[in-house]
Amino acid sequence: MLYDSPQMLAGGKSNTGLTASEKLAIVAQRYKMPGLLAMQPSEQNIYDSIDISTFSTSGATTVQFFSNANTRQFPFTNIQQNQLKAGNVIVVMYCQFALITVASGVITDIRCLEENLGPTTGATYKPLLASQMTLVLGSSEVFKDLPIIAGYAGFNPNATFGNKVASSVVAGTPANTTMVQYGSSNIDLASEPVILPQLEFKLNLLVPQLATLPASGTQYLRCTLGGFGTIPAMSAPM
Repeated sequence: MLYDSPQMLAGGKSNTGLTASEKLAIVAQRYKMPGLLAMQPSEQNIYDSIDISTFSTSGATTVQFFSNANTRQFPFTNIQQNQLKAGNVIVVMYCQFALITVASGVITDIRCLEENLGPTTGATYKPLLASQMTLVLGSSEVFKDLPIIAGYAGFNPNATFGNKVASSVVAGTPANTTMVQYGSSNIDLASEPVILPQLEFKLNLLVPQLATLPASGTQYLRCTLGGFGTIPAMSAPM
């Protein structure tokens, strides 16, 4: 199934009022890249992680996701450089942030940023919710100083709420008695920027001062950009 097929054009509308295929068709025409329409449509999700021990306890600091992803490897990133390969395009529909806990080189926990991480980490990392992000494509800022708290709970107009039973993190309290309210942790991007192939990109995150920092290699902040796009087509695309 190709992007210019009737089946793809009949898909659901995105945040901009266009289907992802319609937006990609416009982009392909504008930038004279007709080959994009012959690529295989695909769900897209790229992520990169930064060691929180490199943040600051003396003031705000800016960290960059994706710009030096080549210095990391799976499971901390799923890209090899900060540009997409030929035939690969992403319409970025949402952004997510998560905390990763590592012990002896092994991932022991992954949680969205707003989740209560318990008495040892909850208060320490709550300031991260006040961070704000800027996405840079090439030399252009496509959105700037967007507060990431816009993706969480009562600050997110697209959130849905419910109760989740979780094992207690307090010693002496029976498991499965702690009720946690949760909402959508997606930061929906109304403009849905398009990352084109072979165009450098990075996400700058301005992070507030933290009270304390973890030991190196034990806590990471992951940024995920997701949406819809293309991958190089097979000889007989489905």
